[in-house]
Amino acid sequence: MNLRTIGIAAAVLMASSAAFAQSAKPPEKVITFVQKAPAPKERVVIKEKIVVGQPLPDTVVITPIPDETGYSYAIVNDERVIVEPSTRKVIQVIK
Repeated sequence: MNLRTIGIAAAVLMASSAAFAQSAKPPEKVITFVQKAPAPKERVVIKEKIVVGQPLPDTVVITPIPDETGYSYAIVNDERVIVEPSTRKVIQVIK
């Protein structure tokens, strides 16, 4: 096998892993926690559209979810969102 074939195979594998990670649904207890979390006193509004897979701006404060180190949340533009804390990427928008 040549290096080009290995490189292409590695790129395909990494892309499919990233797509899976973005489409994985958080545990139900995380969703329930975010649904019931109190909203901040001041409304947080950003111009950008909130999109799953895209990071929230640094101006948005994300709050850790207790006992769930892989998840944080924010309430932005009156939408509750579950966020990956290390990348700030939106995992799910709670409707």
